[in-house]
Parts: sequence; structure tokens; C-alpha cells
Amino acid sequence: MKKIILLLAVLFMAVASQAQTLQSLFEKYSENENFEYVSVGGNGMTVASANGNVAKSKNAGPKKKSTKILTLKAGADSQIMKAFETDLNAVLETGKFETTLETRSKGESTHIYYRSLGNDNADQLIVAKTKTELSLIWESGKLGKGQMKYGISSTGDDEVLDEANLDKR
Repeated sequence: MKKIILLLAVLFMAVASQAQTLQSLFEKYSENENFEYVSVGGNGMTVASANGNVAKSKNAGPKKKSTKILTLKAGADSQIMKAFETDLNAVLETGKFETTLETRSKGESTHIYYRSLGNDNADQLIVAKTKTELSLIWESGKLGKGQMKYGISSTGDDEVLDEANLDKR
């Protein structure tokens, strides 16, 4: 009986260690040469790409803790794209994200996911996918649902729509 309990405990620890969080997903792929990574937050901004260029600039908003962008440029059938999508879907399933927007058009799709972390803290994840590129934009911090970004306005003027702007239309 002790052997069975020990085996189950070891198996449980192995499964738990494989569980991914949004942070671990970004950490795993941000170092991969197939990805471009941008992180904005805290005391400044860091931009890095596969070719090793790094730039820093001070610019942080008062409410957001951070914004991170991870972009993969690869074919939809490539192994790296399939692995990345599998890991992303696992994070979305275990992370209790709520879908707030979904669009699809001519081989392109955009999904916006949101989860509350308590005390007005939240995560917003924007997933934009084309036939040759997948981008994740992760915003974290004080993001009440009234401050969430919903998308680009239909007028094409790149105005970010939030609940306040939607009410004005």
C-alpha cells in the first residue's frame, strides 16, 4: 500500500511540475531564437529579438504592471507552431481565462482572454494568429473590466475601444 501511495505522489508531482502558467510559457519561449519578445513594465522597457538587438527606454503606465509580447513567425504546420499552440491551449485551460472577444476572417483570428486575479488585478491576453504568425500580448496589473481593450474601431483609425468608448458610439 505504501508503494502505491508513494507512486501516486511521485506521479502527481511530475504532472504538477509540467503544468504551465502564463509566466512560464513566456519564459520558455522568449529565449527561443524563433520568437521575438518585448517586455514593457516596472522601471522601463526592454526590447529583444532573435538577432540579439536590445533597447531600453523608461516608459511605464501608472496602472499596468507589465505588458509582454511574444511573436512566432512560422508556418501553421511547423513543429514549433504546433508545440507552442499546444502549450498555449494548456495555459488557457488551466488558467481560468474568460473569452471576451473572438474574431475570424480569411485565415486570420484574434482572441482576447481575461481573468481576474483579485484586488482589481487581472491578466488580459490577446492572441492574434495568421497563416504564418502567432502573437501573444499579455497585459497584467490593475485592469478592471472597464479598462479592458476590446479591439480596433471599425473606422480604421486605430482607436482602441474600451467600455467608455463603446458607450460613446
